[in-house]
Amino acid sequence: MTNLAEIRGLRKDYGALAAVDGVDLDVVAGETLAVVGESGSGKTTLTRLLLRLEDPTAGTVRFDGDDLFSLGAARLRKVRREMQVVLQDPYSSMNPRLRVTEIVAEPLVTHDPALRGRRGRAKVRDRVAGLLHAVGLPSQAQDRYPHEFSGGQRQRISIARALALEPRLVVLDEPTSALDVSVQAQVLDLLADLQDRLALTYVFVSHNLAVVQRISDRVAVLRAGKIVELASSRQLFSAPAHEYTRSLLDAVPNPDPRLARRHAVTT
Repeated sequence: MTNLAEIRGLRKDYGALAAVDGVDLDVVAGETLAVVGESGSGKTTLTRLLLRLEDPTAGTVRFDGDDLFSLGAARLRKVRREMQVVLQDPYSSMNPRLRVTEIVAEPLVTHDPALRGRRGRAKVRDRVAGLLHAVGLPSQAQDRYPHEFSGGQRQRISIARALALEPRLVVLDEPTSALDVSVQAQVLDLLADLQDRLALTYVFVSHNLAVVQRISDRVAVLRAGKIVELASSRQLFSAPAHEYTRSLLDAVPNPDPRLARRHAVTT
C-alpha cells in the first residue's frame, strides 16, 4: 500500500481551543478513509488543513511526498489540481446566476488559460458534457441553472466539478447528509463507481455511521481534536475498541424495534 497523504503531529489552535490536537494519520492511495465524530470534534478543520485551506499551528501534511506547508505558490497551484472537495450543501456552493457549464468549467478555466475566451468555449463544453455523463446527467443540463435541479442532481454537478481537473484525492464533507435516504444510496453508488473507474482516493467526513459503514475501508474516530480510534471499517463496526466509538454506535437508531428492545435488555 502506498500513502498518498501523510499527516504528522498536526495541530490547529483557535485561541485557547485546539480544534485539531496532535493528529497522526495516513491516507492510503485508492482507499476511502472516513473521519467521524460529533459536531465540534475537529473533522472539518482537519480536512481544511489537509487541503491547505488553512495553515496549522504545528505539524506537517505531505501529499505525494510534498510538504504542503512549505510549497511556494507555483508548486502549490499544481498540487491543488490533485486535491478537490465536495461540500455538504451543493446549492450553497454554486453561484445561482451561472449555468451548469460555467459552474463545472470553473476549475478548468482557472487552471488552463487556453480554455478561456471564444477559442476554448467548444473544448469546455465537450469536457463538461463528458463530466456530466460520468455522473449520470445529460449533456443538455449544461444550459440550465442550479435551481432547476433536485438536491441529488445538484450534488452530482458538484461531483462533476470536483472531477474536472482529474484529481487523485477528493474530500467528501458530509456529501449525502442533505439528501433523502434513497438519493443517498444513489450518490454513494456513484461515488463507488467513480472511485473504481478513476482510481480515486476519498476522505469521507460524516456523522452518519450507516453511510460510513457502507462506503469506508478505514475509519478514524475524532474526539476533541484527537484520534481516539483508527481501524478497518469491518473491525470498528464489529468490535469497537474505544468507549467513545461504542457510544457513537449505540446512538445510531435501530430500524427494528425488536432488536432495539433486545439490545436495551442485554446492556
